[in-house]
Amino acid sequence: MPGDERYVPHRDHLAGGTTVENYPAPAVEQMVPKKRTWLKPVIRLGIFGVVALIAFVFANPFTASSTEVGSCLKGDIDNADSVKNAECGTPDANFKVVGKQNGKSEIALRISGGLECDEYPNVDAYLFQGKKAATDGVLLCLEDLKNPGQRPPVVGDCLPGDADEAKKLAKVDCATAGYKVLAVEKKPAVAFEDTTCAQVPSTDAKLSWQRAGGALPQERVLCLDELK
Repeated sequence: MPGDERYVPHRDHLAGGTTVENYPAPAVEQMVPKKRTWLKPVIRLGIFGVVALIAFVFANPFTASSTEVGSCLKGDIDNADSVKNAECGTPDANFKVVGKQNGKSEIALRISGGLECDEYPNVDAYLFQGKKAATDGVLLCLEDLKNPGQRPPVVGDCLPGDADEAKKLAKVDCATAGYKVLAVEKKPAVAFEDTTCAQVPSTDAKLSWQRAGGALPQERVLCLDELK
């Protein structure tokens, strides 16, 4: 019958009356390669891991250790969880990193009041990140971009000739000024002898400047050249 395939033996008669039956060779089943189904869950797991890593990085983009000087931040530094990286020059940027120090402890910062950042002229605040009892934390010294504190005069600024007016540190045109700032030095915390401006030979007078208020105390000595 059509479609009914059977093996039909074929007989060959050999000399001497011997009969040999020949059977056709059985059909060879085509080998179909098996799909590696185990690859699918592995690939899916890998994709999920990459997506999770990207999501984690974007959800937690800020770490003090990876933040460099010159970077900008947004958020409230009194609430460390709210601090994120920000593009400088954008409305979201609240602070700019002007200094970075490693190997700091939170206890030492509380005692000093953040004086470690005093060496940076435009510093207004600081942000510490690290374990409470550890000494390997990271200190970021910050400039407040929205509400900057008072700034001392800089080298080259000129002050009025009247002593009382000069103490107000109001900058004036150097053509009519009485003093010119030659150097700005830090005032020693403890000193038995005042050596400020000793390395500025043209100094005729000295004035002290101290920040009024602000998150970080700051005090400087101005070395002045008398112009008149």
